[in-house]
Amino acid sequence: MPLRTFVYEEGQGLLTDLSLPELATKIGQTGVTFWIDCPRPEAAEIQKMGELFNLHPLAVEDLLNPQYRPKIDTYDNGLLIVLRDADVDRIQKSLSALELDLFLGRNFLITVHTERMECIEMALARLTSSAARILGRGPDYLAHTIIDLLVDDNLQLLSWLDEEIGELEEAIFTNPDKAALQQAAKLRKNIVYLQRVLGPQLELIRRLSGDELPFIKKSLRVYFRDVYDNLARINDLIFTYREVISTDMAIHQTLISNKLNEIMKTLTVIATIFLPLTFIASIYGMNFHFMPELDSPWGYPSVLALMFFIGGGMFWWFKRRGWFE
Repeated sequence: MPLRTFVYEEGQGLLTDLSLPELATKIGQTGVTFWIDCPRPEAAEIQKMGELFNLHPLAVEDLLNPQYRPKIDTYDNGLLIVLRDADVDRIQKSLSALELDLFLGRNFLITVHTERMECIEMALARLTSSAARILGRGPDYLAHTIIDLLVDDNLQLLSWLDEEIGELEEAIFTNPDKAALQQAAKLRKNIVYLQRVLGPQLELIRRLSGDELPFIKKSLRVYFRDVYDNLARINDLIFTYREVISTDMAIHQTLISNKLNEIMKTLTVIATIFLPLTFIASIYGMNFHFMPELDSPWGYPSVLALMFFIGGGMFWWFKRRGWFE
């Protein structure tokens, strides 16, 4: 996708879609703030931007290659901030990690990402409606806006997880079968993955809110503290969800064990009822010639009646004791 460029000039307003040569003519001017968003950038584009804004070669290398972990690197002319976001596939019910790189300079912000990111799109929408409030307050305020939106997007993700946990618990208590256990295992895997993605960023946001980092105004620290509080709450909720899933899986195993115990109790009662009946039948199954009952015309119905009486009596007794539901 082509670069998306935004230039805010005091007294002139917002200019968009400028080419790199056009940007070069404005870099030395005062009262000008730049935002260059690079979705799926080509290596040549990153190299040109590095030359245009005099980025450190290591910063350019980091922008070209995924980092896989959050970090802040300080350079002479800017800060490199690497963040990760989580994206959910609601159909497959799976999570994936997205990386967002921000290079914050004195009067410019460069954002690099390989996938569409909701926080960037929402920042663009805010910028077009209120450029003076966002870019006019400096690139560090824009960086805060993007990071704040990224964290808020994760709050929406937790709402999805909460719905999934509710569906899981309903499935467990309604029909605790193998499918419910598989659903719980998959959900727990997603929660652990989310914890790995978002957990390391807590220290990064703490640095933005507390440390005296260059290129970030002191007045913005209180705003980053609010972002830190939101991210800390997200991490606490993720930990809570992980505990809830573990509890749900334990409940599932308990319900399965109870169900198996009920089945075994029923089978045991049935076997116990048939035990005396089998004993009576085995007596008359012996091959002796002198068994008086065999010659009686009432022998057969009498034995059947006895067996029915014994079986029915035992069934009634077990039923009364609550052993047979």
